[in-house]
Amino acid sequence: MDTLQKTLQSTTIRVVFVAILALLLLIPTGMIKSVIREREMNRDTAIASVISDWGGKQVVVGPILTVPYDVYRTVDGKQIKELAYVHFLPEELTIESTIKPELRSRGIYDAVVYNSDLHFSGNFPQLDFKALGIESYQLHRTEAFVSIGIPDMRGLEERTIFKLGNKDLQFISGIITDDVIRNFTDPQAFYFPEEQTKRIMVEGSVGNSASGLNADVPEAFLYSASNFEFNLKLKGSERLAFIPLGETTDVQINSNWTSPSFDGSFLPDERELSEEGFTSSWHVLDLNRNYPQAWVGDSYNVYDSVFGVSLINPVDGYQKSNRSINYALLIIALTFLIFLSFEIFNRKRVHPVQYILVGLALVLFYTLLVSISEILGFDKAYGIASVATIGLIILYSNTVLQSKRFVAIQGGVLVFLYTFVFILLQLEDYALLIGSTGLFLILASIMYLSRKVDWYTLDKKEMETLDDFYNQ
Repeated sequence: MDTLQKTLQSTTIRVVFVAILALLLLIPTGMIKSVIREREMNRDTAIASVISDWGGKQVVVGPILTVPYDVYRTVDGKQIKELAYVHFLPEELTIESTIKPELRSRGIYDAVVYNSDLHFSGNFPQLDFKALGIESYQLHRTEAFVSIGIPDMRGLEERTIFKLGNKDLQFISGIITDDVIRNFTDPQAFYFPEEQTKRIMVEGSVGNSASGLNADVPEAFLYSASNFEFNLKLKGSERLAFIPLGETTDVQINSNWTSPSFDGSFLPDERELSEEGFTSSWHVLDLNRNYPQAWVGDSYNVYDSVFGVSLINPVDGYQKSNRSINYALLIIALTFLIFLSFEIFNRKRVHPVQYILVGLALVLFYTLLVSISEILGFDKAYGIASVATIGLIILYSNTVLQSKRFVAIQGGVLVFLYTFVFILLQLEDYALLIGSTGLFLILASIMYLSRKVDWYTLDKKEMETLDDFYNQ
């Protein structure tokens, strides 16, 4: 029994115990990660609920001028006539957009929604059917129509008129053919594959189906170039995007939102960001995309060229909270190292239960961080949680260690570590470089300070001290 107790008191065994305990504390940190994921899902559900009441992401497609025509094919020796569509895109397309965003709350979560005023103008060229191999007798000239794709029709706030030349055409709801305007899948899910499941959940209920408006086009407008213009008052959430259908497409977006994210196939040629909002403009040529100005059927996918702006809500601490947990082992290990150093050099015991309590306090930091960040934002939450955790450990260490010098070292190390992690969380591109450099310097410092420690002598002295104690 005495031999076992002496073995458990040796320096080597205590170092191994502390290392194992630090690793075991990664189990509750992993559980906290699961809590963060659950809270993210709750947030996404709340946002989806707001979106379902207001309107989803809007990607406006159009206008597209379409003319039905007959095609003939032979099946089992018989000639069959079928209806097909030929599509013509604008020669010039200009879009002017003003976005008026606001936050809508559901519980403690906020969703970014907006009202937008859109003005479209441009012109269609004289239609050349023969260039596409379509003869005059095949055409249904009286059934021509123009289409506008709008993913979520609930966002349409007012009736609108399509002015073609000197004629006002009445829009009606619906898409006659989905050759061009199709079921829409957000390309951002491709750019962020780790969030694809979350995006599908959020967007699954917002109606990204082939929907929009169409208006009949009089036959007279098929034989000459015609100017057009129309307005849309459109509600949506988080994102507004367009398709560059013109030979030249010019888009301008203005908003008072201060956190835009420009995305898609084209970034703005010009943009201005300020505390009052942003202004951005695009100039896209038909040569910049992979589809022509006219084609038959569903030969091309225009959604490959979508571009626009997302209105980012900067008050979202879940990602930073998740990243901060990756440094949990570093903070736990260095905190335990201070206690272990005190044990070795001061010949005073720190009970395993005391190690466990300090470790749990370090782990509890992350639950405080997540819960407070949902209310006050990440930066304030990090400050409150770190001050509370450091204060608790310093007060407890002062009782356990009864050494102002070691308590001061303990507090200084914790302040440095939490500050270091906070700086890393603010960085994006240089986080790995600065993080790895910092960890290297910390390890180098520990190796330098412990370079003259004779660990075998420490174990021997421990055994001699214990022998003297048991022989008394």
